[in-house]
Amino acid sequence: MQAIMLRKFGEPNNLKLETLPDPRPDRGEVLIKVRACGVCYHDVIMRRGKLPGTSVPAVLGHEVVGEIVEVGHGVKELEVGQRVATLQRMSCGDCDHCQAGRPSLCKVDRRFFGEEIHGGYATMMTAPVRGLVRVPDTLSWEDAAIACCTTGTAVHVCRTRGRVRPGDTVLITGASGGVGLQAVQLCRLDGARVIAVTSNEAKAKALEAAGAHHVVVSPDLKFASQVRKVAGGDGVNVALEIVGAQTFAQTLKCMAPAGRLVVVGNLDTGEAQLNPGLVIVKELEIIGAYATTREELETAFALTAQGLIRSDVAEVLPLTEAAKAHFRLENREVVGRLVLVPPQEASH
Repeated sequence: MQAIMLRKFGEPNNLKLETLPDPRPDRGEVLIKVRACGVCYHDVIMRRGKLPGTSVPAVLGHEVVGEIVEVGHGVKELEVGQRVATLQRMSCGDCDHCQAGRPSLCKVDRRFFGEEIHGGYATMMTAPVRGLVRVPDTLSWEDAAIACCTTGTAVHVCRTRGRVRPGDTVLITGASGGVGLQAVQLCRLDGARVIAVTSNEAKAKALEAAGAHHVVVSPDLKFASQVRKVAGGDGVNVALEIVGAQTFAQTLKCMAPAGRLVVVGNLDTGEAQLNPGLVIVKELEIIGAYATTREELETAFALTAQGLIRSDVAEVLPLTEAAKAHFRLENREVVGRLVLVPPQEASH
């Protein structure tokens, strides 16, 4: 098979095409012919070596969709020919967290696709069946790949963790990225008023098209006063912090009393400034959000298949251009999500 290998942390050009032996599924696994794989900023952080506990060599990619071509021993849930997608990370299904419906907190099996498990920057990959979800036949491979992370994460962030309700005013930072655009659509669908922040004027139209009621363009990321003016009243009820440390302090200033600040991204892996006084006097909730559950991904597929959420595929690139995809993502040139496809699928 062909795969984009990362053998040394660092620059995009460290992602190199190699020919490797075809993998075989172990017990409880299936072999997947990869049809498409989204490129997430998480991949960029992994490539730089900024994620704890990761190692090389690695095949990146956790937004993977494909067709099962072989099943390993003991596999009864899935069969050859079925369309499947990866969850972002594994979970055991049996521990206290998993039984409580919080599989992203599982400590028994915390493997992540594209890290401990070779991911979708390849023509083939093996995957444990517990980490897979069936893909509806009505979805294209590219749309399904987008739903794997961006739409699934939006469901987790907006509905499960953020508890966005009709009438809420929601602030979304980093709104022009893959998760951001999906969150804009989902919050609007769920009856919220959406304020989207971007640092680039050229990305404003895409945010308006996604359904943002207001777009705040802030090249210096000092947006708090402008957001509060747009929000009116006391500020925003919910904030979806996708950028992380760079914008956290500004986002905190935008919160209304009893507001919920959901932290889902930290692009520069830096530390954030926190004013405890604001949290105390406004009785704010600061909520972490990580990964997507099976039920949330199934919801994401249904929303996309029904046309309630539009897939934001920025461009489809051949697998061989993985380094180029990373360069463009790193330089903030992408609105939505780039998708890689193996060579034989590039002419879809």
